[in-house]
Amino acid sequence: MNQRAELRPLAMPARVTVLAVGTVQRPMLAEVGAALTHTFGPASHLGPAQTAPVYAFNKDRHQYHSTAVLRRLAQLKEAALGPVLAVTDVDLFVPDAPFVFGEADRDARTAIVSLCRLGHGPDGRPAEPERLRRRLQAESIHELGHLLGLSHCQDARCAMFLSHKPSDSDRKGAGLCVACRTALGTA
Repeated sequence: MNQRAELRPLAMPARVTVLAVGTVQRPMLAEVGAALTHTFGPASHLGPAQTAPVYAFNKDRHQYHSTAVLRRLAQLKEAALGPVLAVTDVDLFVPDAPFVFGEADRDARTAIVSLCRLGHGPDGRPAEPERLRRRLQAESIHELGHLLGLSHCQDARCAMFLSHKPSDSDRKGAGLCVACRTALGTA
């Protein structure tokens, strides 16, 4: 069974901007953009890279506050043209969680996904590049889904399922279930 919030899906935007915050390679961003286009339809545009978010660093946690990064992204002119999805290599957090893979602010039309914790397996060793790519695509689709009005899904194979660990991203993959596609009007 799927959990649906009272949010109504937004009209599908004409484009989605994908950009780096920190040192994320453009080919990886292009792959994320292609996955977003494949899943949702709108063309992706690679936006200008942003510097590492030192303004969001919390010295006590040794992590970066994702909400502060989203506020800064909302000031970009790209945010006025459509949703902005940023990919970063820094470890993100929100105050009530030890970490987050990503966060979305529907009102600001901005989202961010971090490679930091997606890049390792349960043994702490680096994930293979293909596995990291698939995880990043799944979490990017998840965050853009939030920007478009989707809530978390109970189907563990749907990209809108909430990941608590990298293996959740492996299981769910980069596709949306029928209920989530129906909610968006793309089924």
